[in-house]
Amino acid sequence: MLKKKTVVYSLFMVIMVVALSMFFSSVLPSTVPVGGIATAAEHITLTWAADPQTTQTITWQTEVTNGLGRVQYAPAVEAKSFPHNARSLSAGVEELATNWGNVSIHSVTLTGLKPGTTYIYRVGEEKGWSDLRTFTTASTHVSKFKFLVFGDSQSNNYNVWRSTLHRAYQTNPEAVFFTNIGDLVDRGQDYAQWKAWFDAAQGVMDIIPVMPVTGNHESYTPEGRFSMPIFFSAQLKLPLNGPEGLKGQVYSFDYGDVHFSMLDSQEGEERRFVPAMLDKQEAWLENDLRATNKKWKIVCFHRPPYNNKEKETNQNIRKAFVPVFDKYHVDVVFTGHDHVYARTYPLYGDEVVDSPGKGTIYVATGRSGTKSYRDSLAKDRNIFFYNPLDEPNYVTVEVSGNSLTVKAFKQSGILIDNWMIDKAAGGK
Repeated sequence: MLKKKTVVYSLFMVIMVVALSMFFSSVLPSTVPVGGIATAAEHITLTWAADPQTTQTITWQTEVTNGLGRVQYAPAVEAKSFPHNARSLSAGVEELATNWGNVSIHSVTLTGLKPGTTYIYRVGEEKGWSDLRTFTTASTHVSKFKFLVFGDSQSNNYNVWRSTLHRAYQTNPEAVFFTNIGDLVDRGQDYAQWKAWFDAAQGVMDIIPVMPVTGNHESYTPEGRFSMPIFFSAQLKLPLNGPEGLKGQVYSFDYGDVHFSMLDSQEGEERRFVPAMLDKQEAWLENDLRATNKKWKIVCFHRPPYNNKEKETNQNIRKAFVPVFDKYHVDVVFTGHDHVYARTYPLYGDEVVDSPGKGTIYVATGRSGTKSYRDSLAKDRNIFFYNPLDEPNYVTVEVSGNSLTVKAFKQSGILIDNWMIDKAAGGK
């Protein structure tokens, strides 16, 4: 009965917030730019730079301005008196030079929030506020949660990424965040690519946080040269608890009983800027995994240590990371890059073992954008392989106590794969 009341209350709150948002959007100034870089807030993005239970990081963009911009926010139960009862916080601002001209990146981390609480918020300033949006903090005791995983979204048409993301969220509205496993865009230092990516993601990443990792394409300039992923780091405000030289690209965070370690596999593109970057991450990862007491350990990075091409590649990545995964028993590693969905048997020491409790499952997450490869193939270590040539795909991960359930779907909703680790039945 309690669960039924909770569901009814949650549905009521969603309906109320949507109705209020429609009301306020009809009376507040429009945020739609006339052309070029926005004069009002756009690309509103949620991330967690700190604790998901009590903080929320909110970032948005405008044309270059002297104003800092503000966030107004309040618990959703106080929506009727918003904005008169709203708390207001000024954002920090930094100027980002792009090939489209300079833009202002505004960002603020709200602190002291109540766990398990839905908030309404808007960003901007008196001469122009965004529409109302919502976010929900993590509960103190999370017994069950779901998140979404997307493979490479790089595209020549980001409407495909839009459709994949929105279809996944509409089908799984209970998802608490999503991650993209690198190659978010095709040219990471081309602002036009990012504008298309962010425009496509609006309506999702301003409601639930995005916690992505970098891919090799985040380090490419429009001319095809190598660069640090400056646009990625500037626009996506992530935890700064990684190793020196890679903060905001390598990081970790907790949600519920899961510890997430997010790595950067772009040794070829970045090593001249960050020498020994894999060594730095190996040492950091050792400390990161040793320090956690969470039941589940999940790692995300772009280039797979076990690939699905004819030639074995990424040996340096395998050498640096896999022994640490084995030592601390990482449950699942999610990767991208090959644009296929592929799942290995549990692996330990590069060998197949007979139980998830004895090894790590490696999952290549497919593609959420337009790009696909016909030369990918299954390997002996794969228990499942699917090449999404016909349409993009996405992955859902649900954690509930001793069980972790992973499902892969085509963009159209057709189930591709469905599997589970049960720690109570030997998957520990």
